[in-house]
Amino acid sequence: MSRNDAALRALIAAEAEYAEAHRDDPLPAGARATRPNRAKSAMFSLRLREDELAGIHELAMAADVPASAMVRGWIAERLASERSASATTAALIDRIESDVRALRKSVAS
Repeated sequence: MSRNDAALRALIAAEAEYAEAHRDDPLPAGARATRPNRAKSAMFSLRLREDELAGIHELAMAADVPASAMVRGWIAERLASERSASATTAALIDRIESDVRALRKSVAS
């Protein structure tokens, strides 16, 4: 390892340590947070019983993630699951229809 590599690794380690120690500090005045890899999102609200909301907050705290991020993840997982199930169901229906056509053709012959 060259001297430059060692110096760079030390600098990166020091920056990482500083960033971790100050991760909850407020942003400097005038700074704007950005999420360049995210598409624009829309707001969706719903009503929950207090015990449901408390349960979500408890799980999120235990996972050390924001509650809204956890719920968004749940929704995204369910959407993916439903889309997959819909695609599987559609393929099964297509196959059954094809089999029925083949059976009708066979019976008609």
